[in-house]
Amino acid sequence: MNSYSQRSVAIIIPEVNFHDTELIIPKSILEKNGFKVFIASEGRNLSIGHYGLRIKPDMYLSNLHAGNFVALALVGGEGSKILYNNNLVHKILLDFYKKGKIIAGICSAVGILASANLLKGKKVTCFPKDKDFIKASGAEVSEKHIEVDDRIITAAGPESAELFGVTLVDLIHKSVRR
Repeated sequence: MNSYSQRSVAIIIPEVNFHDTELIIPKSILEKNGFKVFIASEGRNLSIGHYGLRIKPDMYLSNLHAGNFVALALVGGEGSKILYNNNLVHKILLDFYKKGKIIAGICSAVGILASANLLKGKKVTCFPKDKDFIKASGAEVSEKHIEVDDRIITAAGPESAELFGVTLVDLIHKSVRR
């Protein structure tokens, strides 16, 4: 891993109805800690958050390669459910996981990890309404705001956004020191 990829984090957002706070707060925390954050989505059009945030993604999902990043985060919100059955997102997640990268999901985006079969036997947390879906994937679901199981970080929802960002930074620092 080169030094550039050790300082780069990708965040996947859906084109509509991502949770604004779950993007803004972790992205800000990562940038304040010296990371370059790249936003990826299905298209390069403006993505629009649930509360009106408009953001132009930096890259298409098809251009997202694990070798260029130390971690990948998924932002929740109702729109993230569009990505539950997205084969390209599943392929990207599996590639990151196989290459030993950190993977993180917050709120309903934890369901994307479940749909990609990455949570079987893992201790996770998620948005309360998604609990049964996540359990059905073979995960053990807690009521905590944040869970870390090996290289997978999960967070319960927007109230956990700051802790999600801080935990992501901490786990990246630990993994780089190994």
